[in-house]
Amino acid sequence: MTKNILIVAATSELAQNVIKELKNGDWKIYTTSRQTGIMDEKVHEYNLDVTNEEDFILLKDKISHLRFDVILNFAGIAVAGAVEELSEVELKKQFDVNIFGLLRIIKYLTPHLNKRAKLINVSSMASYGIFPFLAPYCMSKASADILLNSFSLESGIKTVSIRPGAVATKFWESSIELNKATLENKSEKFKKQKEFLVNNANKNSLHAANPIYVAKKIAQIVELKNPKNIYNIGLDSKIAKISRFIPQGLMNKIVLFALNKRISEK
Repeated sequence: MTKNILIVAATSELAQNVIKELKNGDWKIYTTSRQTGIMDEKVHEYNLDVTNEEDFILLKDKISHLRFDVILNFAGIAVAGAVEELSEVELKKQFDVNIFGLLRIIKYLTPHLNKRAKLINVSSMASYGIFPFLAPYCMSKASADILLNSFSLESGIKTVSIRPGAVATKFWESSIELNKATLENKSEKFKKQKEFLVNNANKNSLHAANPIYVAKKIAQIVELKNPKNIYNIGLDSKIAKISRFIPQGLMNKIVLFALNKRISEK
């Protein structure tokens, strides 16, 4: 039996690989993105910027006749930098996409879910909040997971948080560009740490987990009738999960030791 899936932020590299996987199944695929006209004829496209509420209002009218078995959200950005150098503008930008974007999806799109349907959000191992110089990103992912779970408890709709580790996609390149002003700040205080962030992002863009492998895992979760609430994909994500069971003080020492060691190796 054919099922309907709505994929938000479908132009991301990871989303594209998931779409390729789902095309082999019984899925009728609908997608949203800030630019249309890039999918093939088997995919139904809609324009949507998750930071623009007017786009959601227009989309709600366009899909009024549709009901979905899955909504899969890939929308997300990563704001980086030291907390004391963080501006309110940057923090609001982070939350507008990762938190308020998800809230708008819940508000405007989940009314179009079938019974026993599910809302899946692609979160991150960053939701465990153990990474310094990534506070905005970690905060947003942790908050999104809380928002998702509360929505599930209140509505009875099944929600799933997928928390991959680092994946070798263009996300890292776009993140460097997004944080360019912060990373090029002439302040000497965090110079080495910022250089490490850039070097590590470039490394991850080439040598992190294979996006095809991660996409296959996500597609498998989409196919499940009764998935778990949380999935960790990748060894680094599973290691990050362990941090929940370690005292904060000890965890901080471990993270700082690992960070300083890697910085000194550069």
